[in-house]
This record gives sequence, structure tokens and C-alpha cells, in this order.
Amino acid sequence: MKTISIMNFVRQCEPRNKEAEQKLYPTTKAQLEVVNELGVENTFLLQYDALCDEKYVKLFKENATEKTELGLWFEVVRPMTEAVGIEYQSKQGWDWDWNIRPGFLMSYSLEDREKLIDEAMRKFKEVFGYYPKSVASWLIDTHSINYLCSHYDISALGDCRDQVNTDAYTLVGGYFNQAYYPSKTNMHTPAQSEENSVKVPMFRLLGSCPIHNYDGKKYLEKEWKNLWCYTMESVWCGRYEDVTDWFYKTYYANEDLGFSYMQIGQENSMVSFLSLAEPLKMNIQKILEYPDVKIMKMCDIGDAFKQKYDKTPTTSVVALDNWSGSDCQSAIYDTQKFSVNLFRHNSKISLRFLYLFDDRVEDIYNNSTCETHDARYENQPVIDSLIWDDKSENVGMYLDLDGAPFDCQKIGESGLKFSWKDKSVEFSEKEIVCENLAKILFNTGKAKARIEIKENVIEYLYNGFNYELKVEGATVEKNGKLITITPNSFVIKLIPSIK
Repeated sequence: MKTISIMNFVRQCEPRNKEAEQKLYPTTKAQLEVVNELGVENTFLLQYDALCDEKYVKLFKENATEKTELGLWFEVVRPMTEAVGIEYQSKQGWDWDWNIRPGFLMSYSLEDREKLIDEAMRKFKEVFGYYPKSVASWLIDTHSINYLCSHYDISALGDCRDQVNTDAYTLVGGYFNQAYYPSKTNMHTPAQSEENSVKVPMFRLLGSCPIHNYDGKKYLEKEWKNLWCYTMESVWCGRYEDVTDWFYKTYYANEDLGFSYMQIGQENSMVSFLSLAEPLKMNIQKILEYPDVKIMKMCDIGDAFKQKYDKTPTTSVVALDNWSGSDCQSAIYDTQKFSVNLFRHNSKISLRFLYLFDDRVEDIYNNSTCETHDARYENQPVIDSLIWDDKSENVGMYLDLDGAPFDCQKIGESGLKFSWKDKSVEFSEKEIVCENLAKILFNTGKAKARIEIKENVIEYLYNGFNYELKVEGATVEKNGKLITITPNSFVIKLIPSIK
């Protein structure tokens, strides 16, 4: 199942740029003309203020074809709060504010979140005669997702890629791309049981680069085409033909374990950067060269996902080369229980990150409002070379300091094996198997978790919960920040688990 959604987000105002509002409508109109011209399935998500503007309503009622799905882009705007009698507390006095407070649901009380959801859905139905099937936001809290999915017939949810304090929100250690069933206790965590699962898939937005999205410019050898977001957005990587080719090859020609997904498109308020319609047209024309990739409405992808999977699947995004020119490879392997990244830069091969998914760790905004500038979501870190970085070159778990480029082989239904020289690493849903490694060096850097060694188990305490990485076939020793794993057999098994 190889899918892509052409999904554009529609805002009616952009107070940060005096000229933007004059460009927002023409941009949306041009994006709609592109998808109509090419005759492809697509989705437009409208923010509440656009639903209140007759010119946007008229545009879609008169020009959208049956191939266009209309859904809801959920950020909180002044007209929405005024409709339900809630104050919009923008420090700048804006009608739309990108800050968590007042622009996102977690900055409101639980009761007010429900009022705002009901009002947004009511308004959408008043305008178009039906409730939306697709709802997305850069950030939406778990209580709101539970309420939305239990009161309305939703097919697909969407939220932002992983990022650190960009646009006032941080998401780290999540299911990298594709889609997962969120936990009822934490929307950033795939549910670990049927009874704790929100039965609507959450899709990660933007089509993230598996090499550069994690730690940005760290592995760029030079400033490259003025990019600072490494996604398929029309104003970033998606505006270049050669980079678009690389993204499509990586997502759709390399191993995906049976399901791959990418979102292309852009919010209309980014028009202050450059035209959005031209790169969108180029992106669509290039994906049409992949006959096995289905271009689908977001709601249809959500329904197809639910038909195919009854729990979060195991998927992968594998980059065997690098669009930016530096000598890097990256393979991200996502399961219901963890996400791990095998990474090579020059001759050094490492596990750059490994996060465990534990739905005992509750969304901190389930019972309180967000009062801070930066809302934060994270999972349980076993290896985290970004957040734990102490400016040491070797933060992370290094498997080989003199490694060659690796290749990728599918093992069974859900395993991946990566081989170089006479060495290999194999990922499965339960463990990571390393063969013929001389020694593993794990620099924990500025780890926020408490880390202790007990026999051959690396034990962690973080967010008040214990978890561990069991090591079989090797001796484990800790000296300050450095953990050394020395093989006493040909095979080393790393087994991550929740305690």
C-alpha cells in the first residue's frame, strides 16, 4: 500500500505579514486550479476563519470537483472563541496567533476544548452540509482527539512531524512518518493495547527527510539552498526537482515493509516566501511517474488504513544515499513498541535514536492547560543523540567506527537486515540483532534519564517510569557517560522493553 495525499491548509488571515492577506486567497485558488488541471484526488483543510469568509466558501462550492475532499484545519482563532463566549488571549491582539496560547486547544480548559471542537464542527456542517472526515493540526492534545473521535465520524487525523521548539511546539521520539493508532492516554504514543487505542489513524504531516529532519543542519557540509526545514513542503525541499526525486525514491522505491505514506502541499500563509502552486504542480507531475503510488484523499487513506491494519503496523523509511551531498545513510524502523534509527555518516555507523512507546506515560495536558510558550510531547528515550547532545562527536550508540555503506534486505514480513563488510544489524518487532561487531560504544551525553547497569541490563528511569535495554551475548560496563558493550559471542541482541 503506497499512498500520497495532496493536502493544502487554508487560513483566512496572517497577521505577521501586512501583505499576506491579499495573497492568501489567490494562493488557495491557484492550488485548487493545479489539482483540478491535473485531475488528481486531493484534500483541502479549512481553518475556522476561512469557513467564515464567503469568498473561500464560494471558491470551493463553485470550483471544487468530486476529487477534492474538504476537511478541517484545527487551530483556534478569535472568531471561533467569540462564537462560544471564550476570550482570545493573544498578546499581540491578533485574530490568529501561532503561539500555543491562544492558538492551540491544550491552552484551554477541557470543557472549553470540547466547546471549540463542537463549534468548529457545527460551522463546517452549516457551510457544507456535512461533518468533515479529516481533521489535522500542527498540534492537538489527547483529550481533544478522544472527544473528537468519540463524537464525530472521523476517518483520519494529522499532526506535525517531530521537531524541537519550532513554532512553539516540540514533538520528539514519535512514530516517524506513515500512520499509527494513538493511545487514549497520549496522542504522541502508539497504543499498546486494543482497549487503549483511538481507532482513528494519526498521520504525520509534511513528508520528513529521514536524514536531516532529526538534527537539522548537523550533517550538512555546507549551507544548502537556504533550507532550514527538511520536508516536502512546497517552500522547502519540495520546491526542488532533484530533491523531490530523492524523496520519492526513498519513500516509494526503497523498502517500506508494506505501507508508505507522504503528504505534499502547503498552508497558504507561507505564500510570503514564494509561489506555492508551481512546486505543487511539479510534485504532482513527478509522483504520477510512480504508477504503484495511489494519490488519495486523506479520508480515503484513513479508511484504507483501518481496513488493512487492526493495530499500528511496522514500517520503515530507508535512505541509502543523501540528496544534500554529505556521505550519509539513514534507516528508520517503526513498530508499535519502539522507533529506531540506523545511521551512517562517513565511516561511523550508529543507532542515532531509539525511543520506546509506553502509553502509561500520560499527556500532561489531559488534566491541565498548557501555560507555557512551548507545548511538549515526547516518548521514552533509550538513545537520543539530539536532546542528549553535549557537543561530543560520538553521542549515540556507535556500532562501527570504520564502517562501509550498508545495504538493506527485508527479512520475513516485518524485519529488516542491514549489512556492511562482514557485519550486520537486523531489526525485528522484538529485538535488534547485531552480528560480528568488535565493540559497541554508547555515549549517553547529557541524558535526562537516570541510567544504571545491572548485570547485562541497561536500566532507565524517566518521566517516573522504568524501562530497560537488555543485552544478550556481551558484557556491559559503564564509566561515566560511556557505556561499553563488549561481545562474548558472534551475535549481540539488544532487547528494549517496558518494565
